[in-house]
Amino acid sequence: MISIHFEEKSDCQQLFQQLSSYMKRYAKFGLKGHVQAEGSEMILVNYENEHVNFYDSFQPFLASVLTEYVIATKEEEWLLDIIETMFYFTDEEEQQQILTIARAILEGDRKDLPSLSPFFNRRAFVYEAFSKHIEEEMTFYYEPFITFRLREYGEMLIDCVEIAIDEYMMEQEYQNMVEDFRQYIRLKKPKRDKLILVHDGTFTFYDEHACKISKEEILFHLQEDLVFEQGVAIEEMVISPLVCMLPETVKVFSNNNEHGVILTIQTIFQERMELYPLEKFKLN
Repeated sequence: MISIHFEEKSDCQQLFQQLSSYMKRYAKFGLKGHVQAEGSEMILVNYENEHVNFYDSFQPFLASVLTEYVIATKEEEWLLDIIETMFYFTDEEEQQQILTIARAILEGDRKDLPSLSPFFNRRAFVYEAFSKHIEEEMTFYYEPFITFRLREYGEMLIDCVEIAIDEYMMEQEYQNMVEDFRQYIRLKKPKRDKLILVHDGTFTFYDEHACKISKEEILFHLQEDLVFEQGVAIEEMVISPLVCMLPETVKVFSNNNEHGVILTIQTIFQERMELYPLEKFKLN
């Protein structure tokens, strides 16, 4: 039998309900045992199967339940604490935006950051910690364990928040630049009636007569204070030259409507951008 002690009554009650539910669910697969609450600060977990090794069956089960419980009940609180006390973001809206990014990173939902998924496998961190310390016939103290035995998990959350803040700051900078460009084209008189942008893997500029615009002409129009794509070669820039050439209408031909550059152009030019399938573009 394993006894689990709690300082927080709510943790004891919630985990008792969760363990009871899981044990009933897995009983049909041969997991035999029962769980009972002793007051509001202790849970007794009894494993009854004598024919299966404890460390091959019940210990992994218990470690998994405790892992999911910690992540579900503590992770958000810890992330917010890190955001505020370590990185000094006290505005609630900013905290929530950073938290959203951090949770997306942890869940592997940030497809633009694929290399981070294995690094932030926090379930493995937490499960391993529980697995190393759960033994037969033991008394398990929950709060001291999560305080002193989950340090690697805590360090991983700090790293995750740091990356989330970097992403948040980049997104804020992006939004500010987009808004500045939107205001610029709204207030400035257009320099030409129409500009054509063809996307077929790369982006190519054409004038209103469907004549290709040279790199030299693009460079001529480019203004240093209107460079959106910092650190990008001139021939690879799209948004900056487009804004600098200031067309009344932008006609974009592409088969990838969700491309990031096209979405940004649409955000900046709004109703002044017209989108067509690539096959609609015809040279003179």
